[in-house]
Amino acid sequence: MKRLIATLLAGIVVPGLAAAADDDFMRRFLVPWSGGGIVKLSLDGSPWRVNCHLQPTGGENAVTLAGNCRLKFIFFLSNDIEAKLRYDPASASYSGTYVVDGGPPAILSGQRKDDVLTLNVRWPTPVNGHPEATIVITNDGKRFTLTTIDQVGFNGRPVTTSDLAFNAPAPKR
Repeated sequence: MKRLIATLLAGIVVPGLAAAADDDFMRRFLVPWSGGGIVKLSLDGSPWRVNCHLQPTGGENAVTLAGNCRLKFIFFLSNDIEAKLRYDPASASYSGTYVVDGGPPAILSGQRKDDVLTLNVRWPTPVNGHPEATIVITNDGKRFTLTTIDQVGFNGRPVTTSDLAFNAPAPKR
C-alpha cells in the first residue's frame, strides 16, 4: 500500500516539478538581449555578420522576444523579428511562431532537454527549397545561443544557416 501511495504521489509531484523547471527556463529569456553572429541568406551564399537586440515580454509558461537584426556596418538593411514561445505542461512540449518583418509566421514546435530547446520549424513558404528547418536554442540564464539548421543542404547534409549568440546585461552594482 505504501508503495502504491508513493507511486501515485510521484506521478503528481514529478510532473509539477518538471513544469516548474520549464517555467524557470522560460523566465531566463525575460531580460533584454544583445548579440549577433552569422546568417546565410541561401545555402550556397556567404555568411553575413549581424547585430541583434531583443526585448522580452512574457507571463506564466510563455515568452515573446521582439527586436531586430541588422547587417553589421550596413544600417539600412534590417529585419524586425518576433518569436513567441509557449510551454504546455500537459504535453511537456513547446510551441509558437516566428515572424520576420511582419510576414506570415513560421510554426515552431519542440521539446527541451536540460538547457537545450530543439524546435522544428515549418516555414509558411519554402526556404532553401523546402518548408522545414530546425532551431536549437541553448540558454543558461546568462547567455543564449540560437542556431538554425537547414535539414536539406548540399548532398542532403544539414547546413547551419544562422548561428547567433546573445548576452544578458551585466547586473548593476
